[in-house]
Amino acid sequence: MRNKGIGFLVMGIVFSLLFTVNGVSGPLPKPVSNNTEAQNLIDRAWELENIDSNAEIYKKCISLLEEANKLDPNNYMILTDLSRYYWCYGDNLPKQTKEQQKQLEGIYKTGLGYAEKSLAVKETPPGHYWWAVNKAASLEFSSIFAQAGGFPGIKKHSDYVVKHEPDYDYGAPGRLWTEIIVRVPKIVVQMVGWNVQEVIDLINDAIKKEPGYLDNYVYKARFYWTYFGDKEEALKLLDYALKQEPNILPNKLTANRVSQRDARELWNKITGKEYPEQ
Repeated sequence: MRNKGIGFLVMGIVFSLLFTVNGVSGPLPKPVSNNTEAQNLIDRAWELENIDSNAEIYKKCISLLEEANKLDPNNYMILTDLSRYYWCYGDNLPKQTKEQQKQLEGIYKTGLGYAEKSLAVKETPPGHYWWAVNKAASLEFSSIFAQAGGFPGIKKHSDYVVKHEPDYDYGAPGRLWTEIIVRVPKIVVQMVGWNVQEVIDLINDAIKKEPGYLDNYVYKARFYWTYFGDKEEALKLLDYALKQEPNILPNKLTANRVSQRDARELWNKITGKEYPEQ
Protein backbone atom coordinates (compact mmCIF):
# COMPACT_ATOMS: atom_id res chain seq x y z
CA MET A 1 0.00 0.00 0.00
CA ARG A 2 1.45 3.26 -1.09
CA ASN A 3 1.79 6.50 0.61
CA LYS A 4 -1.25 5.42 1.76
CA GLY A 5 -0.36 5.33 4.04
CA ILE A 6 0.33 4.77 7.15
CA GLY A 7 0.80 1.51 8.85
CA PHE A 8 -0.63 1.57 12.20
CA LEU A 9 -1.67 1.57 15.55
CA VAL A 10 -4.82 1.96 17.04
CA MET A 11 -6.70 4.41 16.97
CA GLY A 12 -5.82 6.79 17.99
CA ILE A 13 -3.41 19.78 0.52
CA VAL A 14 -5.37 24.39 -3.53
CA PHE A 15 -1.74 24.62 -4.58
CA SER A 16 -0.01 27.56 -2.89
CA LEU A 17 3.50 28.70 -2.22
CA LEU A 18 2.35 30.95 0.59
CA PHE A 19 4.67 30.42 3.52
CA THR A 20 3.35 30.71 7.04
CA VAL A 21 5.17 30.82 10.35
CA ASN A 22 4.87 27.06 10.69
CA GLY A 23 5.37 25.86 7.13
CA VAL A 24 3.48 26.00 3.86
CA SER A 25 -0.16 25.62 3.00
CA GLY A 26 -0.79 22.89 0.48
CA PRO A 27 2.10 20.95 -1.01
CA LEU A 28 5.03 19.44 0.79
CA PRO A 29 7.71 22.03 1.60
CA LYS A 30 11.00 21.22 -0.10
CA PRO A 31 14.03 21.39 2.20
CA VAL A 32 16.34 24.33 1.69
CA SER A 33 20.05 24.28 2.57
CA ASN A 34 22.75 26.95 2.49
CA ASN A 35 25.18 24.18 1.68
CA THR A 36 25.32 23.91 -2.12
CA GLU A 37 26.27 20.23 -2.15
CA ALA A 38 23.54 19.37 0.36
CA GLN A 39 20.97 21.24 -1.73
CA ASN A 40 22.07 19.31 -4.80
CA LEU A 41 21.45 16.06 -2.94
CA ILE A 42 18.01 17.28 -1.87
CA ASP A 43 17.17 18.23 -5.46
CA ARG A 44 18.23 14.81 -6.70
CA ALA A 45 16.03 13.07 -4.13
CA TRP A 46 13.02 15.15 -5.09
CA GLU A 47 13.61 14.44 -8.78
CA LEU A 48 13.70 10.74 -8.00
CA GLU A 49 10.44 10.68 -6.08
CA ASN A 50 8.74 12.46 -8.97
CA ILE A 51 9.37 9.38 -11.10
CA ASP A 52 7.20 6.92 -9.20
CA SER A 53 6.44 5.57 -5.75
CA ASN A 54 8.24 2.38 -4.77
CA ALA A 55 10.67 1.05 -2.18
CA GLU A 56 13.71 1.22 -4.48
CA ILE A 57 13.20 4.93 -5.16
CA TYR A 58 12.67 5.80 -1.50
CA LYS A 59 15.73 3.82 -0.46
CA LYS A 60 17.81 5.95 -2.85
CA CYS A 61 16.15 9.11 -1.50
CA ILE A 62 17.11 8.09 2.02
CA SER A 63 20.73 7.61 0.98
CA LEU A 64 20.82 11.05 -0.66
CA LEU A 65 19.21 12.83 2.29
CA GLU A 66 21.44 11.11 4.84
CA GLU A 67 24.44 12.50 2.93
CA ALA A 68 22.79 15.92 2.91
CA ASN A 69 22.26 15.61 6.66
CA LYS A 70 25.98 15.03 7.17
CA LEU A 71 26.79 18.16 5.16
CA ASP A 72 24.10 20.28 6.82
CA PRO A 73 23.38 18.82 10.27
CA ASN A 74 20.51 20.13 12.38
CA ASN A 75 18.59 21.31 9.33
CA TYR A 76 15.07 20.54 10.50
CA MET A 77 13.73 20.38 6.94
CA ILE A 78 16.24 17.69 5.94
CA LEU A 79 15.50 15.77 9.12
CA THR A 80 11.76 15.94 8.45
CA ASP A 81 12.21 14.68 4.89
CA LEU A 82 14.30 11.79 6.18
CA SER A 83 11.44 10.88 8.50
CA ARG A 84 9.04 11.02 5.54
CA TYR A 85 11.29 8.94 3.31
CA TYR A 86 11.74 6.24 5.93
CA TRP A 87 7.99 5.85 6.26
CA CYS A 88 7.51 5.83 2.48
CA TYR A 89 10.25 3.23 2.15
CA GLY A 90 8.77 0.98 4.79
CA ASP A 91 5.22 1.30 3.53
CA ASN A 92 6.30 0.08 0.10
CA LEU A 93 7.98 -3.05 1.42
CA PRO A 94 6.26 -6.44 1.85
CA LYS A 95 4.81 -7.03 5.31
CA GLN A 96 3.33 -10.51 5.23
CA THR A 97 5.82 -12.44 7.38
CA LYS A 98 6.99 -11.91 10.96
CA GLU A 99 10.51 -11.25 9.69
CA GLN A 100 9.27 -8.59 7.28
CA GLN A 101 7.17 -6.97 9.99
CA LYS A 102 10.13 -6.92 12.36
CA GLN A 103 12.24 -5.20 9.70
CA LEU A 104 9.53 -2.58 9.25
CA GLU A 105 9.50 -1.82 12.96
CA GLY A 106 13.17 -0.88 12.76
CA ILE A 107 12.62 1.28 9.67
CA TYR A 108 9.78 3.19 11.29
CA LYS A 109 11.76 3.56 14.51
CA THR A 110 14.50 5.28 12.50
CA GLY A 111 11.92 7.51 10.83
CA LEU A 112 10.48 8.38 14.23
CA GLY A 113 13.95 9.28 15.46
CA TYR A 114 14.49 11.72 12.62
CA ALA A 115 11.13 13.36 13.35
CA GLU A 116 12.13 13.78 16.99
CA LYS A 117 15.46 15.34 15.96
CA SER A 118 13.64 17.73 13.64
CA LEU A 119 11.21 18.79 16.36
CA ALA A 120 14.11 19.33 18.76
CA VAL A 121 15.56 21.88 16.32
CA LYS A 122 12.25 23.55 15.42
CA GLU A 123 8.65 22.67 16.13
CA THR A 124 6.75 22.44 12.85
CA PRO A 125 3.56 20.75 11.60
CA PRO A 126 5.59 18.52 9.21
CA GLY A 127 7.75 17.34 12.09
CA HIS A 128 4.69 16.50 14.15
CA TYR A 129 2.97 14.83 11.22
CA TRP A 130 5.78 12.45 10.35
CA TRP A 131 6.27 11.64 14.01
CA ALA A 132 2.62 10.56 14.14
CA VAL A 133 2.86 8.58 10.91
CA ASN A 134 5.98 6.66 11.86
CA LYS A 135 4.70 6.00 15.36
CA ALA A 136 1.41 4.68 14.04
CA ALA A 137 3.17 2.56 11.43
CA SER A 138 5.49 1.07 14.03
CA LEU A 139 2.46 -0.24 15.93
CA GLU A 140 0.59 -1.79 13.03
CA PHE A 141 1.56 -5.32 13.97
CA SER A 142 1.51 -4.85 17.75
CA SER A 143 -1.14 -6.06 20.16
CA ILE A 144 -4.40 -4.15 20.40
CA PHE A 145 -3.33 -2.98 23.87
CA ALA A 146 -0.04 -1.55 22.55
CA GLN A 147 -1.97 0.09 19.72
CA ALA A 148 -4.50 1.61 22.09
CA GLY A 149 -1.67 2.78 24.34
CA GLY A 150 -0.04 4.62 21.45
CA PHE A 151 -3.19 6.50 20.55
CA PRO A 152 -2.80 9.54 22.87
CA GLY A 153 0.67 10.38 21.53
CA ILE A 154 -0.35 10.02 17.90
CA LYS A 155 -3.49 12.07 18.49
CA LYS A 156 -1.51 14.82 20.23
CA HIS A 157 0.92 15.20 17.34
CA SER A 158 -1.83 14.99 14.75
CA ASP A 159 -3.88 17.63 16.58
CA TYR A 160 -0.91 20.01 16.38
CA VAL A 161 -0.95 19.67 12.59
CA VAL A 162 -4.71 20.15 12.40
CA LYS A 163 -4.46 23.28 14.53
CA HIS A 164 -1.44 24.91 12.86
CA GLU A 165 -1.40 23.63 9.26
CA PRO A 166 -4.51 21.53 8.48
CA ASP A 167 -3.82 21.72 4.72
CA TYR A 168 -0.34 20.26 5.06
CA ASP A 169 0.30 17.98 2.09
CA TYR A 170 -3.25 18.53 0.83
CA GLY A 171 -4.98 17.47 4.03
CA ALA A 172 -2.61 14.79 5.26
CA PRO A 173 -4.25 14.44 8.72
CA GLY A 174 -7.39 13.11 7.06
CA ARG A 175 -5.41 10.43 5.25
CA LEU A 176 -3.56 9.54 8.42
CA TRP A 177 -6.70 8.77 10.38
CA THR A 178 -8.66 7.06 7.63
CA GLU A 179 -5.70 4.74 7.18
CA ILE A 180 -5.27 4.09 10.85
CA ILE A 181 -8.89 3.02 11.08
CA VAL A 182 -8.44 0.83 8.01
CA ARG A 183 -5.40 -0.95 9.43
CA VAL A 184 -6.33 -1.64 13.03
CA PRO A 185 -9.02 -3.93 14.40
CA LYS A 186 -12.35 -2.17 14.89
CA ILE A 187 -12.22 -3.08 18.56
CA VAL A 188 -9.26 -0.75 19.00
CA VAL A 189 -11.30 2.16 17.64
CA GLN A 190 -13.92 1.31 20.21
CA MET A 191 -11.41 0.90 23.03
CA VAL A 192 -10.08 4.44 22.64
CA GLY A 193 -13.50 5.94 22.02
CA TRP A 194 -12.41 7.47 18.72
CA ASN A 195 -14.98 9.72 17.05
CA VAL A 196 -15.15 8.34 13.51
CA GLN A 197 -17.10 11.40 12.36
CA GLU A 198 -14.00 13.48 13.03
CA VAL A 199 -12.13 11.32 10.55
CA ILE A 200 -14.87 11.78 7.96
CA ASP A 201 -14.80 15.55 8.48
CA LEU A 202 -11.02 15.67 8.03
CA ILE A 203 -10.94 13.76 4.75
CA ASN A 204 -14.02 15.57 3.41
CA ASP A 205 -12.43 18.93 4.18
CA ALA A 206 -9.23 17.88 2.40
CA ILE A 207 -11.20 16.93 -0.73
CA LYS A 208 -13.23 20.15 -0.62
CA LYS A 209 -10.13 22.34 -0.38
CA GLU A 210 -8.24 20.61 -3.20
CA PRO A 211 -10.46 18.42 -5.42
CA GLY A 212 -7.53 17.75 -7.76
CA TYR A 213 -5.48 15.75 -5.28
CA LEU A 214 -6.68 12.25 -6.10
CA ASP A 215 -5.07 10.34 -3.25
CA ASN A 216 -7.70 11.67 -0.84
CA TYR A 217 -10.46 9.98 -2.82
CA VAL A 218 -8.62 6.65 -2.71
CA TYR A 219 -8.06 6.91 1.03
CA LYS A 220 -11.69 7.78 1.62
CA ALA A 221 -12.85 4.92 -0.59
CA ARG A 222 -10.69 2.41 1.23
CA PHE A 223 -11.96 3.75 4.56
CA TYR A 224 -15.63 3.52 3.57
CA TRP A 225 -15.20 0.04 2.15
CA THR A 226 -13.19 -1.36 5.05
CA TYR A 227 -14.85 0.30 8.03
CA PHE A 228 -18.45 0.70 6.88
CA GLY A 229 -18.61 -1.98 4.20
CA ASP A 230 -20.05 0.71 1.89
CA LYS A 231 -19.25 -0.68 -1.57
CA GLU A 232 -21.42 1.85 -3.41
CA GLU A 233 -19.73 4.92 -1.92
CA ALA A 234 -16.26 3.39 -2.28
CA LEU A 235 -16.75 2.64 -5.98
CA LYS A 236 -18.26 6.08 -6.56
CA LEU A 237 -15.14 7.71 -5.14
CA LEU A 238 -12.80 5.47 -7.10
CA ASP A 239 -14.75 6.05 -10.31
CA TYR A 240 -14.42 9.81 -9.87
CA ALA A 241 -10.67 9.60 -9.26
CA LEU A 242 -10.13 7.34 -12.25
CA LYS A 243 -12.06 9.61 -14.62
CA GLN A 244 -9.87 12.64 -13.88
CA GLU A 245 -6.88 13.72 -15.93
CA PRO A 246 -3.75 13.25 -13.75
CA ASN A 247 -2.63 16.78 -14.60
CA ILE A 248 -5.75 18.19 -12.94
CA LEU A 249 -3.17 19.26 -10.35
CA PRO A 250 -0.06 19.91 -12.50
CA ASN A 251 2.45 19.89 -9.67
CA LYS A 252 1.16 16.49 -8.57
CA LEU A 253 1.02 14.74 -11.94
CA THR A 254 3.10 11.75 -10.85
CA ALA A 255 1.34 11.46 -7.50
CA ASN A 256 -2.06 11.47 -9.21
CA ARG A 257 -0.93 8.78 -11.64
CA VAL A 258 0.17 6.62 -8.73
CA SER A 259 -3.14 7.29 -6.96
CA GLN A 260 -5.04 6.14 -10.03
CA ARG A 261 -2.97 2.98 -10.10
CA ASP A 262 -3.90 2.38 -6.49
CA ALA A 263 -7.53 3.14 -7.29
CA ARG A 264 -7.57 0.45 -9.97
CA GLU A 265 -6.10 -2.06 -7.57
CA LEU A 266 -8.70 -1.22 -4.93
CA TRP A 267 -11.49 -1.41 -7.52
CA ASN A 268 -10.35 -4.90 -8.44
CA LYS A 269 -10.14 -5.89 -4.80
CA ILE A 270 -13.68 -4.73 -4.09
CA THR A 271 -15.37 -6.02 -7.25
CA GLY A 272 -13.11 -8.86 -8.38
CA LYS A 273 -13.11 -7.19 -11.80
CA GLU A 274 -11.06 -4.68 -13.75
CA TYR A 275 -12.22 -1.07 -13.86
CA PRO A 276 -14.77 0.00 -15.08
CA GLU A 277 -16.58 -3.32 -14.71
CA GLN A 278 -18.56 -3.94 -11.54
